[in-house]
Amino acid sequence: MKKIFFVLIFLSLAGLFLYFFMQFLPPHFGRLAKEPFIIAKVFSEKELAARLEKEGFIRSQQAFEQAIKSKNLQGKIQPGGYYISKSMLVFEIVETLALHPVQKWATLPEGLRKEEVAEILQKELGWDDAQTKLFLDNSKEGYIFPETYLLDLDWTGKDIAGRLSDQFNEEFAILAEGYDNRLSPEEAIVLASLVQREARGAEEMPLVAGIIFNRLDQGMKLDIDATLQYQIGSLEDWWPKVSSADKSAGSPYNTYLNKGLPPSPICNPGREALKAALFPEKNSYFYYLHDSEGNIHCAKTYEDHLKNIEKYLKIR
Repeated sequence: MKKIFFVLIFLSLAGLFLYFFMQFLPPHFGRLAKEPFIIAKVFSEKELAARLEKEGFIRSQQAFEQAIKSKNLQGKIQPGGYYISKSMLVFEIVETLALHPVQKWATLPEGLRKEEVAEILQKELGWDDAQTKLFLDNSKEGYIFPETYLLDLDWTGKDIAGRLSDQFNEEFAILAEGYDNRLSPEEAIVLASLVQREARGAEEMPLVAGIIFNRLDQGMKLDIDATLQYQIGSLEDWWPKVSSADKSAGSPYNTYLNKGLPPSPICNPGREALKAALFPEKNSYFYYLHDSEGNIHCAKTYEDHLKNIEKYLKIR
């Protein structure tokens, strides 16, 4: 009787072991082609395990989590693009997702100059200085569309520059439908770059665009610090504080001395800034300032602008 009891226990343990072992095997035997698999920028390992099981890449979420621990790869799986197969062992899938991406995510915020964009790409894509230079040499300021991209790691800096420029052209063509203004599309992009740096949020961009447009229409100097910041910016600080001396220095980007738009965009504007520059708000203001809390105050005359300076900017 004891023998039968121990045999049953042995068989039960063997069955459990076999079941546990099976969870680490591929869902499909034989060679299946690898498929693209994208991991979103925000995810958890539990969510990832559930998705892999649901899509048929692994047999068990628990086996996937155990494989991560046994390989000491907790927290090592990164967002991006990968190639995996439903005929891969769970350990192979874990190693691939932790160590062998073929694409990486890169988020490019609005309002950066192209050197700042290059710094982000260098960090996210692991570029050396040569690839970064290749990107800069093939990029045009103002024509890099701010967005979150999934980028191939085998693309060169020139390839990436082309990808971002193509995205800008596609987006701009949609935004510019029905555009009819005295500014050329190229000038509108320059204006958008000023709006991007000057406005405090998307809601006031059409207002700021309208005020800048009014000044252009009347042949007034724009008096915008951001254009000078672009001129004097360096690796130490791309957007330094402007001094009185900077405002009197000769430069095509000095809008305190020169009338009209600067010769090129000063940053890479986003969708809302482009929309505002293409279709600015019609208003009768010529001046604006932001108080210490970031609120905008507009004026129709210089006298009223001086009153706003006294009221909102003077330290008492």
